[in-house]
Amino acid sequence: MAAFSSRGPNTVDPEILKPDITAPGVSVIASFTEATSPSDLDYDKRRFPFNSESGTSMSCPHISGVVGLLKAAHPEWSPAAIKSAILTTARVRDNTFQPIKNSSLGKPTI
Repeated sequence: MAAFSSRGPNTVDPEILKPDITAPGVSVIASFTEATSPSDLDYDKRRFPFNSESGTSMSCPHISGVVGLLKAAHPEWSPAAIKSAILTTARVRDNTFQPIKNSSLGKPTI
């Protein structure tokens, strides 16, 4: 999670909820095929075999993708069951078994 992202509970208004789950969202590289132009404008006829962009605000699409994969694998699951599966399999340690840090390499604060 970005160091500058909001976390809950909100100190000004405690009625604003914190997110239950987040995903990588800073300097994420995304790619797309030559089916569209780099600008995605109708008059732009340029095509490249591989295009990439870097950006932020990718947390929601990452989690949405996980939800889509779970729903495809388990079409009978309710939204609550999918949320439960995501929350109960989340980790607080990275692939080196160290505590997950925010984008500024600091310990995330709640």
